[in-house]
Amino acid sequence: MLEPVTRSSSLLVLLALASALTFGAGVVLDLHWLRLVSKPWPVVLLGLWVWRAAPRDRYRTWLAAGLACSLAGDMFLEASPRGLFLPGLVSFLVAHVLYVLAYLVDTRELRPGRALSAYAYGAGLVVVLWPGLGPMAVPVAVYAAVICTMLYRAAARWGVVPEASARLALGGALTFAASDSLIAVGRFGGHLVDEGLRTSTPWRIAIMTTYWLGQWAIAASAVTRGPRTAIDAVDG
Repeated sequence: MLEPVTRSSSLLVLLALASALTFGAGVVLDLHWLRLVSKPWPVVLLGLWVWRAAPRDRYRTWLAAGLACSLAGDMFLEASPRGLFLPGLVSFLVAHVLYVLAYLVDTRELRPGRALSAYAYGAGLVVVLWPGLGPMAVPVAVYAAVICTMLYRAAARWGVVPEASARLALGGALTFAASDSLIAVGRFGGHLVDEGLRTSTPWRIAIMTTYWLGQWAIAASAVTRGPRTAIDAVDG
């Protein structure tokens, strides 16, 4: 028989999935009100899942804070039919910084090879998008550097923490980066992809599917990380 925490944790994840599917229906049906009321719940429920199920340590605390900032970003981007892009960008930038702080709890080894791979991806994306960035060039470049740092530090955990946690954190970081890349191409890649595709329902569904999968995997990396240690444990 499952323990109560396990049952409640499973329920939280299932409710998050149901909320994500409801948002998808809002996208397909083009109902802004349905998207607005359903969008925050997957991240809220994942945050509760982490807080209830994961060991109480600094890793969990930083990830929960990152999910809270992601929630703010979600609501900024869905605040109106056009969205509030710059506040949303800042909110997600802070979320990625908090995820970096979580990954640094486990290791601060430099691992330059992994850094090179992560930053090469970000640099390549900025170069490809540069003709369409205009006045957003600097904010987007800064954001790309931060998310690449998040990717790098997730990769740096490999071989340091339990394999399940390492795989989930890195997979989540990669999937989150894929979602952000789709958003960037959708907004600034008019010279790369036809507008009809960039504004299509499948494109928007792909953005949100990769985003929520990434957030779920990052959250699960806390749940599968193992017991707290004397180094990173916190009261509470």
